[in-house]
Amino acid sequence: MPAILQDHNCVCGRCRIKVNDNKFIAKGKKTEFILISQSNKSVDMFVIDDCVLKHKATEEKCNYLFCMNEDKIACFVECKGSDVLKAVTQINSTINILISELLDYTLKARIIPTRVYSPDIRTENYKRLRKKLNGNLITKSKVLTEII
Repeated sequence: MPAILQDHNCVCGRCRIKVNDNKFIAKGKKTEFILISQSNKSVDMFVIDDCVLKHKATEEKCNYLFCMNEDKIACFVECKGSDVLKAVTQINSTINILISELLDYTLKARIIPTRVYSPDIRTENYKRLRKKLNGNLITKSKVLTEII
């Protein structure tokens, strides 16, 4: 696990570190991301904006980070209203802050807005983030359930 996350002392009470649970729910106001681990592998769930990187007040940050350490996968999650482009900026900024800690991880991102406007996912910023993540960027409105 990346050192910044391993040394993390949760202040929000919502981070779930080293849990062998099979279901994780990351909530926004009207959206949610559900991660289900069928293999019951350990998953670490971190609240990024309001906990892990709260001290970085000037940088934009996404809501959540899920680390599947056995498979070396880090999944950044932003639950959003309808501003997909802002979510792209927040995820990109969070990746840039943590990239040195995640060099041997496959990076993924999930944006869950209340609605998706197709012009937003055709912008250069969205395409650049998608390319940076080797296509591992998914945007789905309201609820996104992912099974690993």
